[in-house]
Amino acid sequence: MSDSFRSVAGRKVISRATARDLGVVDHLLVDADQRRIAAIVVGRGRKAQLVDWAELSGFGPDAVMVGDDGALRVPVDDRERASTEGKLDLIGKRTLTEQGNQLGVLVDVTFDTATGALEMLRVGDRDIPAVSLLGCGPYAVVLDSGEEPAP
Repeated sequence: MSDSFRSVAGRKVISRATARDLGVVDHLLVDADQRRIAAIVVGRGRKAQLVDWAELSGFGPDAVMVGDDGALRVPVDDRERASTEGKLDLIGKRTLTEQGNQLGVLVDVTFDTATGALEMLRVGDRDIPAVSLLGCGPYAVVLDSGEEPAP
């Protein structure tokens, strides 16, 4: 089953063990090399925490389930801290080809809820296969120019 980054924002994160509400999904941290979701970011700013994708026990339309409260963790490196500050959120980022040509703004990303694998990147009104993703950072998302859509 597929879902999208835009629809996940604000979804509750629930502990399966305690049925406790642990917060809401702010955004998703992507591993560009693997083209998959590495973690979900719960909250934003100094109090934000992460849940590694491997710690999820279910990803439903109403809630994201984790095994227990211990699945939440603090960021451990600069990349994760940047993510909790919202600097690596893909939605709204400019997209560039590897030659530096701007394609537009990244509107949404679809992914497989079972594996976290990215499927499609929505740039403006065009869908671009996630296999074209080369990198993402605070400034832009870089795509393989072989996947550059015609104007």
